[in-house]
Amino acid sequence: MVKEPEIPVRTADCWNSIGIWSGARKKCEKLTEYIHCRNCPIFLAAGHSVFERVAPLEYLSQWQKEISKKKSRDNSKNKSVLIFRVGHEWFALPATILDEVANERTIHRIPRNMNRFISGIVNINGEIKVCYSLSELLGLSHIDGVNKKEERGKPKRLVVIDLDEKDYVFLVDEVKGLYFYSDSDLHSVPSTLDENNALLLLGSIERFNHQVAIFNIKKFQEKLEGIAL
Repeated sequence: MVKEPEIPVRTADCWNSIGIWSGARKKCEKLTEYIHCRNCPIFLAAGHSVFERVAPLEYLSQWQKEISKKKSRDNSKNKSVLIFRVGHEWFALPATILDEVANERTIHRIPRNMNRFISGIVNINGEIKVCYSLSELLGLSHIDGVNKKEERGKPKRLVVIDLDEKDYVFLVDEVKGLYFYSDSDLHSVPSTLDENNALLLLGSIERFNHQVAIFNIKKFQEKLEGIAL
């Protein structure tokens, strides 16, 4: 805590010696006129003098450090992401590109579609969108899923993101919510992910006892744009 500069004791602090706050039997005669010391010109002048004094350099320096620390604390967790699960792996996408999180609905297969990265098409608010497979994009299709008991009560969701005014839709197994992190929280990408597909990720953060891999949006967008029906 920053200690306030000490106010020098005034020789004429009459409010304490004969004023309203004193224990003197004989009070200041001006109290009959001003009723309370707060209304007296002497007390008001003393108060103004406190604000007119120049604060000591060390006092200002201490406060600059305190304010700087607070700004640093406030700005440290400045990146917001949506955390979700695919299989038993956890991922995060920047909230800035998030368009919608919708309830699971039927994904219709596209006739003669041979592209494993595309699951099908889905209706989002009356518009037909292509639904992409994150498990294929990230090489998770060979990994066993989570225990069926753990899946109960955790509805799947459709996550819609907007990249340069184009929508991309993905079905995820569970959405955890929005969380904040800072660059200093980043660790290496989980070793369970395919080395080639790990290039789509910036790194990982620790949340609720899991490693959460964060997408590198530039690389992810390049991959998506290279997928054709």
